[in-house]
Amino acid sequence: MRMISVRLDDATDALLRQICARTEQSQTEVIKTAIAVLAEREEPTPAATAAAMELIGCFDSGEGDLGRHHARHLRARLAAKRQRVQTVG
Repeated sequence: MRMISVRLDDATDALLRQICARTEQSQTEVIKTAIAVLAEREEPTPAATAAAMELIGCFDSGEGDLGRHHARHLRARLAAKRQRVQTVG
């Protein structure tokens, strides 16, 4: 089993002691529980956050398959840009 040392400021130390007294657990048990709770939190993905904010699909590009075929659209736009640069240059 690995042992670590943690430096706590006075306020955090007081909180830890209060939690230990309230829950009748050792400092080790409280810290292990806190780590387990943090590990179980599910952070939303950027896509889920954008969907929740109704940002996905909020702009109409006129091209219905941008998400599904983004690589194809990107290649086409890069090729068009190269042609413009070659024509001008």
